[in-house]
Formats: sequence, structure tokens, C-alpha cells
Amino acid sequence: MSGLNKKRILIFQQRGWAKSIGHFIAKKLQAEGCELAAITFKKTTHEFIAGQTEVKYSQIVNIDDIYEYPEKYIGNENITFEQICRELDIDSLWPLIHSERMLVRSYGEKYFYSYRQNVPDDFMVSLIKAHYKAIRDLIDNFKPDVILMASFVYFGHVLIAKIGERKGIPTVSIADGKVPGYFIFVHDHLVNEAPLIERARLLNDHQIQTANREQAQKFIREFREKFKQQTQMRDTSGKVSFLKKIRRELSPYKQIYNWYTKPNINSIKTVDPTIDYRPPRIILRDHYCQKKYLKFAQRFPYYPFEKIEKFIFYPLQFTPEASADIICPLFNNQVEIARQIAMSLPDDYTLVVKEHPGMVGLRTPGYLEKIARTPNVKLIDYRIPSEEVLKKADLLITNYSTSIFEAALYRKPVIMLSDSGIFKLLPNVIKHTDMGTMTTVIKKALALDTDNAEYERRLENYVAAVYDVGFNFNYTKAWEGGGEDLEILWQLYKGEIKRVLNFK
Repeated sequence: MSGLNKKRILIFQQRGWAKSIGHFIAKKLQAEGCELAAITFKKTTHEFIAGQTEVKYSQIVNIDDIYEYPEKYIGNENITFEQICRELDIDSLWPLIHSERMLVRSYGEKYFYSYRQNVPDDFMVSLIKAHYKAIRDLIDNFKPDVILMASFVYFGHVLIAKIGERKGIPTVSIADGKVPGYFIFVHDHLVNEAPLIERARLLNDHQIQTANREQAQKFIREFREKFKQQTQMRDTSGKVSFLKKIRRELSPYKQIYNWYTKPNINSIKTVDPTIDYRPPRIILRDHYCQKKYLKFAQRFPYYPFEKIEKFIFYPLQFTPEASADIICPLFNNQVEIARQIAMSLPDDYTLVVKEHPGMVGLRTPGYLEKIARTPNVKLIDYRIPSEEVLKKADLLITNYSTSIFEAALYRKPVIMLSDSGIFKLLPNVIKHTDMGTMTTVIKKALALDTDNAEYERRLENYVAAVYDVGFNFNYTKAWEGGGEDLEILWQLYKGEIKRVLNFK
């Protein structure tokens, strides 16, 4: 027996992941004798899951239907936010609401999203109540042993995991381990519950040894010799082949043709338009705005980096970015955060800000101008390599970014404006979220000793722990349907499911 026979698995079949990975995992679970239920997200995904015949689901709940008809799911039950907060042991639901871009930002008003809310407060309240009741009832009726999801990227994921946690049901998800190529299993959106956390803690406390210390030392040494890029960045140089340029120019008109000839069912009438449902005028707007914004960013008079001496680095993040907004929703207004940090800088320090490569061509000219004209802020060219900026900076301040790990490798202190468990393992990180006392904490961070044996040991422990419990598998490529060997991924999932079931 595999140990999974007759186990009940609730799987969140979301968007493209459901078709590229989720359906395959569901077939494997069913073959092991598991009983399955599903939550679907995106109408084409729901249509696929509900219409396929390879996997039998005892229950299916569609998130898009909740968005369109929240009152249907609430029914006659008098649900209050006070009740939800008490039952989930959280102080407020509004940070979760503010993490959902379809609610608090309008895609119809501006490319790439405006900062004006997209739906009324009353609808947001009803939507959260409907989500809570639909998920709670599904879990109560189906009684899963384990909940599976691709990642924590929207408030519903957090609600599901929280409801499961209160009922003793573990959630299994996957996150980036920050060591290039490695991913880890996690069990909550802040990554405070994960095998990596426990492994690194035991290493830090000298309670265990690792066979991967030499490999960790080799990685750290090689990184310091030559920067290792974490992900494949979008080309923002504007230099493309003639054929690719022609295809890019014709793409919006092809999409418009498809709009009229192949009906798009991914409309959510209460929040449209969205990234998944763009009428022709929005398709054209997006295309020409991106061309305009990209040209503006390429020609912008950035502050000369070579003229800057003492500085603290604040890298801009992709916005809106689902996982970051979930982890630190209080710090997603980056213009305001940069202004407050700049006011808090001691002595002769200035704040250096650099655009996220993935956002070039997505932010409005006014956004860049506003940052560049903020006192004691220097907006530098986004084409300057991050390693050059990190090596020259005295301190990094950010909310949630891979640059925290990169800064650790360069022995640079970091003030982290979030509660991410994965980054709290690093020896260069000071977690701080109070802007009123930022100056004092900046001075403390600048005085942090990062050139000693204990710092190196703890850094090695983190990297070794990723090697110990993580897995070297191109999860992102598999998610995008890149032809990775999903049998390998299935064996990893199977092992983690059995582990949490044994722990439970």
C-alpha cells in the first residue's frame, strides 16, 4: 500500500497550472486510491476540469462563480467579519482584501492598473464572506486530509490554508528557495511553516549536521566571483529582430480578430475588464501604452550612478505582484515608502532607487517622474546590473525580494519590511515595519557586523538547508508547460504529502 489509499485530497486547480501540472498530479493521486475535490479558478480552467473524464471529483467549487454571484454563496447565513477573524485567528481581513488587484485596482481605467479601487466596498465585503462560506462548507463537507495548491498568490489561498489550519488540515504548496534552480515545499503564505525553516533552525542551533556544507560554500564562493541571475528577465533593450518586431506589432490585431471569432468566456462581470478578459479597446490601449512607456523609460534622464557616494538601496518591485502583496500588503505603495525611507536616512546618505526590469514599459511616465523628483531620492538607470548596485550600497531596504538573499551573499545588511519566514533565516536581515523609528534601525543595520565566522556559518546553513530539503526542478518551466518530467515532480509531491500525513 502506498499510504495514500482512501486519503481525501482537496486540490486548487488554478489557471494554467491546472492544465500543465495540477491535472497530472490529480490523475496520480486518483491512481493511488485518493478521493478528490477541487476548487477551480478561471472559467476556461473550470470548463476543462469539469469536462474532463480522467479524474473524478466528488465536489467542485468555482471561484469565478463566487466573484459573480457572492450573495448566492452567502445565502441566509449572517456572516460577519468579526466572526471570520475570530474563527481564523486574524486581526483584520482588510490586508487580504488589499492584496487582490482585481478589487482594489482598476485595469479598465489605466495600463498597467490604476490605484483607484475597482469595485465598491460593499462588494468586497460580500465577496470575502462568500469566499469564506464556500470554502468552509466545502472543507466541512469533504473533510480533506491534505490541501494542495500551486502557490500563495491571492487572498483565497490564504483563507483556504487558514481554515484548514484551524481544522488540523495541512496545506502543501511550493515556493522559490532563492538558491537558483531550487524550490521548496511550504505550508503557509508567510513561509513560517516549511521543512526549510526547521532544517535551518536545527543547523543554526548546532543540533544537526549537513552533508551539503561544502556544496553551500562552493555556491557562495562562486556567487561572489560571478553574480548568478535568479530568473530569466524580460529583454527591455528594445533590440529585436525585424520578424519579431512585425509579429509584435500585428499581435494586438490578431487578438482583436480572435475576440470576435473565438468568444472569450473568461469574463467576470463584476470586475471586468481583467488581464484574462480584454475588449478590443483595452488590447489596443495596452499595446500602444506599453510602447510609449518603454520608450519613455529608455530615454529618461536617470541620475548618474557614478556620482553617488554613500547610499542605501531600495529596489522597486513588480507591481501589482500577487505573492508580494499577500505577504506585505501594507508596503505596496512604493512611491510613498521611498519618500518615507529618504526622510529617515541619517548622516550623508541618499536613497538609490532602481526600476524592476519586469516593470519597464508597464509604469506610467508620471510614476518615474514622481520618484525622481522626491527629495533625497536618486532614480538610476534600470539597465545598470543589480550586482553593481548591491556591491556599492551600504544597506538594502525592501519588503519582499530575492535581492535580500543576493545582499546576504555580498555581506550587505538588509532591513526587511515584511514578516517573510524564509528571509528571516538569513544573517543579514533585520525585520522592521515601523517607519516612525526607521532612522534608529537604519543606524543599527549599518553597524551590523557581516564579516565574521558566525555570519558565514549561518549563511552556509541556509544554502545547505535548501540543498537538504529543497529540489532542483524547473517548476516555473513546468508550470508554463515547458515539457519538464512531471513524474519527478509527482514523486516529490507524493513524498511531501506522505510526510505531512505522518506528522498529522
